[in-house]
Amino acid sequence: MTKKILVAVGGCVHSKLAAKYAATVCSAVGDVTYTLFNVQPAVPNIILKGVQSTPELRAEVDAIIRQNDEEARCIVDEMRALLLEWGIPQNRIEVATAPMQTGMAKDILKRGEEGGYDAILLARRGLTPSRDFFIGTTAAKVVDHALKIPVWVVDGEASPLSILVAVDGSQSSIRLLDYVLKMVGANRELDLTLFHVAPRLTHYYTVDLERANPRRQELVERTDRKRMEAFYTEAYDKVKRAGIRDGQVHMKTSTGDYDVSTAILGEARCGGYGTVVIGRRGEREAFFTGRIAMRLVQKVSGQVLWVVP
Repeated sequence: MTKKILVAVGGCVHSKLAAKYAATVCSAVGDVTYTLFNVQPAVPNIILKGVQSTPELRAEVDAIIRQNDEEARCIVDEMRALLLEWGIPQNRIEVATAPMQTGMAKDILKRGEEGGYDAILLARRGLTPSRDFFIGTTAAKVVDHALKIPVWVVDGEASPLSILVAVDGSQSSIRLLDYVLKMVGANRELDLTLFHVAPRLTHYYTVDLERANPRRQELVERTDRKRMEAFYTEAYDKVKRAGIRDGQVHMKTSTGDYDVSTAILGEARCGGYGTVVIGRRGEREAFFTGRIAMRLVQKVSGQVLWVVP
């Protein structure tokens, strides 16, 4: 089945890096289509209101709309040329642009959900003016509201096929691995690490409670080890059937971290991973991992973050 990636682009170097990442990370998967999508700026309300009282301003508004449309088409055409240069066949590239309706993030998310895309890809910076940073970046807003569709956030030029997948042994982690294998395929350059942060009572309660209940912490650790053994058995079978070689897959566990997002971020930086993958849902289908994802989207630097429902 064809995979579809919606690449939200603007006229900046950050969007070029995002488009390059898309072309590279899925290079081993032949049935992928890319839609380059640009949201045109909205005409300021103060000008639109002026038209109602000053009809002769209509021509000026029309000129602004035409200019926005022309600039948007230049942007998507330039990005299409880059994808062609990076080896993507022309019949797998689509371009689209539309005036802003409800907001940059909402328009991107609506396009992704209604179009049945397998991922929304966008740069962490560059789609909105820097003066809008105080209300939150477009990428952070898309991640925060994307409860049904994966979002890939690009920050800088990363090594796409060095991938760190955060897992907790749950069925959500199995689905997360399935998704990664589907989107990356049996690429010989893939270097995949399944990274587990061993649970502590402090992930759910307080440090004082963990210190006062060492036996409960021991129970958590025993249960987790048993669950992870079963998970790795199933995960190994999946990667093998996907055509991934033994030497391309690694398992790592962090046992002493009191904060999950800090542990993931530390491993990502120290290990030099280009792509970090995290599920929005975790153990017992809880949404607490959504908070971790939002921390990471703000702190990840020089890497790409996948947030998968």
